[in-house]
Amino acid sequence: MSISLWELALVYLKIGITGFGPALAAETRKNLVIDRQWLSEEDFVNGLALSQLLPGALFASLTVYVGYKIRGFAGAVTSFFAFLLPPFLLMLLLSYVYFAYGTLPEISILFQGMAVIVAAMVASAVIDLGQTTVTDIKGLLVATASASLMLWRPNLFLLLFLAATAGIVLYYQPLKRQALANKTAIQPKSTTEAVFPLRRMLIFSAVLGAVAYGLSWQPVLQQLGWVFFRMGAFLFGGGFAMIPFIQQEVVNNYQWLTLDEFVVGIALGQVTPGPILITATFIGYKVAGVAGAITSTLGIFLPSLFLVTITAEIHQKIRHNLWIKSALKGLVAAFTGTIVVVAVGLAQHALLDVSSFLLAATTFAVLRFGKLDTVWVVLSGTMVYWLMKFFS
Repeated sequence: MSISLWELALVYLKIGITGFGPALAAETRKNLVIDRQWLSEEDFVNGLALSQLLPGALFASLTVYVGYKIRGFAGAVTSFFAFLLPPFLLMLLLSYVYFAYGTLPEISILFQGMAVIVAAMVASAVIDLGQTTVTDIKGLLVATASASLMLWRPNLFLLLFLAATAGIVLYYQPLKRQALANKTAIQPKSTTEAVFPLRRMLIFSAVLGAVAYGLSWQPVLQQLGWVFFRMGAFLFGGGFAMIPFIQQEVVNNYQWLTLDEFVVGIALGQVTPGPILITATFIGYKVAGVAGAITSTLGIFLPSLFLVTITAEIHQKIRHNLWIKSALKGLVAAFTGTIVVVAVGLAQHALLDVSSFLLAATTFAVLRFGKLDTVWVVLSGTMVYWLMKFFS
């Protein structure tokens, strides 16, 4: 079956418009595996596994993998840009509205309500992450130590290094014993030899070098691109797991945004289709307008394109490597600890009176025990807050 790049682009434009957050995986499976049968169930599951293994935006990585399996490198590039275009344009529009009119009292109350909702959402995300990443006393120790380090000396690369090292020290031997007990090979042999795509790696390096040189004429764009590319290339877990590090960079280190603005960016990332990390568009727009929005968006998502197309043929060997698996266990536990710090900080910032506390508690309960979609939780909760404040 011959599938054109135009057909692939149209499908991913649709997914980029209609898919929200975690539902993106279900939308991808429905459109490409079930409805069109362009992809096998096995390939889809392998794509999810590789996306969780690699750093960066999980659903952007899945998109690249699917495009790569359907039409090779050209398909990966096509699906990547088609998927990101709709949420990028919508976030660009909302960013303009916020920074142009956000100081008006009626609009300001709406965004204050969003801050309350986001505080509840991050608290809920702590529980979701903790249930999958802190499953034993070792994970709890790593999470606690990471939270303490985040409070004492927040340093992205130091935290990543220590968390990965702790994961190897604590988990490598138990994973090895488990593999031997189950009589599974630590490094399973593939039926075909996977060749590392050196030529593609060199092309990517040349492209990145050219882009970096071009951005050097605008230092703020170069700085934006480097900050977001670094996070997209080294942070695992995607979505909420990356929020503490983005906040550390753009609010605390560079002071590009106030905490109020950052929280609004997170909220808009939830109510717009596509991945939550489209918040990068909002941040870039604040710093350097449309050019900044483009730079920061490509910065945080391009690593997914590079990493997936480089590792797609060798991911079976990567995913079963015990060194990598043990390091990842330390990293994801660390992310849980850091997001606890963010949750506490957001609560202190947003919950300033009884009404905001009650709304946050209600939102938290709906997220934990209800079945209402996240988008409707944000929209309805914000409107409730606006009504309470506007008529009080």
